Amino acid sequence: MSTHTNEDLEDKISLTDGFAKYYPLLVVCLGSLGNFFSVMVFFGTKLRNQSSSYYLSSLAISDTLFLLIQLMPMLSKTGISGLYHMPGFCQFFVYLTQICSFISVWLVVVFTSERFIAVRYPLHRSVICTVYRAKIVLCILITFALIVHIPYLVISTPNSTVLENNSTTTECSLNFSWYELYKWLNYADVIMNMLIPFFLIVIFNSMICQSVCRLARIRRTMTLHPSRRRQSTSQNSQHTSQIKVTEMLLVVSTVFLCLNLPSYVFRVWMVWDNTSTKYKTIQVIANQMYNTHFGINFVLYCVSGQNFRRALVELWNKGRYSNKRLRETQVTTEHKIHAMAMIIN
Repeated sequence: MSTHTNEDLEDKISLTDGFAKYYPLLVVCLGSLGNFFSVMVFFGTKLRNQSSSYYLSSLAISDTLFLLIQLMPMLSKTGISGLYHMPGFCQFFVYLTQICSFISVWLVVVFTSERFIAVRYPLHRSVICTVYRAKIVLCILITFALIVHIPYLVISTPNSTVLENNSTTTECSLNFSWYELYKWLNYADVIMNMLIPFFLIVIFNSMICQSVCRLARIRRTMTLHPSRRRQSTSQNSQHTSQIKVTEMLLVVSTVFLCLNLPSYVFRVWMVWDNTSTKYKTIQVIANQMYNTHFGINFVLYCVSGQNFRRALVELWNKGRYSNKRLRETQVTTEHKIHAMAMIIN
């Protein structure tokens, strides 16, 4: 009986280790590629005229930086690059990771609040939800993140670690001389990146859903009256477009909540009980769920965003047309050169 139990435990551990080893690499590669295409769509099509595109493009860039930093420890384990564990680089990568995490969280809050304004107060949307204001908000958010995360430059350092074969290696980890500061920063991180954003996103999403349902009832009422049908036709397309954007952003913010919550719960748990290994498997899964949200947005845009899908097809067709024109130009040039050579000869 104990033999079977040990075998089952070993299989579970090997499965967990394999998941923790290969899944992050898959998320980094596919997520970075998806974020790249997202930026191309938001800036390379007519969507660039919308303020939400600037927030979502910035989100894609921040998420990509986070994913690439997660790739650095993987490269060091394979012996490709030990840059992550070198003095100076260790502190900088931890600092940049926290900045990207903070910016990603609050960008979700920002575009959720913007959607709330656009749906709840549509008459003010053209004044408040502008590209110019989006650029100002982004500058303020990035500057604030750069300043408040300066303490993370001192809480990490390269430390010597003894491996199972009694050899030593250098790893970027916690600087225990700043452990008290680390604890307070962890509490602050939970408040700033979980409690406050999650509360705001839930409130905004609830009010957005309420407003969308109310607008849908109003439109159905107006379309039932023939005298109002012609009057409402010109507004329907605009409202429909806004609702499509709102639905996509609702999906993004809701998935964000679902993927982030387990990781932060375990983060708080580890502060109180950092010696427990009872829930190691669940913790690994929770951390990978957290990392997944940095690379899943492109999939969410394609699934829930009709405007995004149209813009993606438009960008794809534009690229195919450009390549076709380039090939035709090259063929024409070659024919002209050949004709001139025949005339000269």
